[in-house]
Amino acid sequence: MTENTLSEKLYTLSQVLQTLNIARHRLNYLFDSRKLRAEEFLKLPNGERVYRESDLEKIRKALFEVSSK
Repeated sequence: MTENTLSEKLYTLSQVLQTLNIARHRLNYLFDSRKLRAEEFLKLPNGERVYRESDLEKIRKALFEVSSK
């Protein structure tokens, strides 16, 4: 991990959903349809996925692309 990655705030799934004001199924759709790739996101040793500030931007961009179709 780089120093920038360590200093960047991490968000849980519930925090991401609340911040972006979306339902869980919308985020699941982005992963299922491969608009987002699960391997590009951090996972804790217990298997829980965590999100960085930069990941929120990726999610916003993917949501916009899906909604504009």
